[in-house]
Amino acid sequence: MTPRAVIFDFWGTLAPLAWDRWQRAFGAIAKVLGVPQEQFERAWRADYDRRLVSDLRESVARVCASLGVTREDAIEEAFRLRVEMHRDTFSPRDDAAPTLRELRVRGYKTGLVTNCSSELPEFLSESALAGLFDVEVFSAVCGVHKPDRAIYELATTQLEVDPKLCLYIGDGDDHELDGARDFGLQAVLLRAGDTRPPENWQGPEITRLAQVLELVPQAPAG
Repeated sequence: MTPRAVIFDFWGTLAPLAWDRWQRAFGAIAKVLGVPQEQFERAWRADYDRRLVSDLRESVARVCASLGVTREDAIEEAFRLRVEMHRDTFSPRDDAAPTLRELRVRGYKTGLVTNCSSELPEFLSESALAGLFDVEVFSAVCGVHKPDRAIYELATTQLEVDPKLCLYIGDGDDHELDGARDFGLQAVLLRAGDTRPPENWQGPEITRLAQVLELVPQAPAG
């Protein structure tokens, strides 16, 4: 069916994840907390699901508590380093903004559905992507994360578009493509070469965001 809207994931899709920068940040945070890096990383991963639907500062405090770290100065410095790392690595792909702008010129609605920690909305509002989405759904704000069908429903309801008439573009992390397809969206994998795509994906794929424009006509169906 001819789409009328395109919904995008953020991390790994509109912006790459700088894995090497993450590893350096983990080392710096672990040093501040006085724990081995491997121990910190395990604790950080263990809080992942809760972090996606809560405040980042609260997540940092929970992780520190699980490691036996109670010093407020250490917790605050760990939080600062985490935010600094995310801000430093916030760099949308070169074709992200041009693709979104062209979709809107052609008359397509655009949406963002992303699993994220609570600082992303602020970063996005300060970036070249600000104002290029008709609907923005952040897991940390809405309290539900992919692949729960509720997060996709929030986006399509606000877009006022039938799920069958929406493309969903993602790198495949967090089982997002399966969740999108199960909800009824037309899911497309972005295999950009710097992500970790699912091994068993058998649906449509693109390698660059600009190729989204090849998947939609010059104008959406009436």
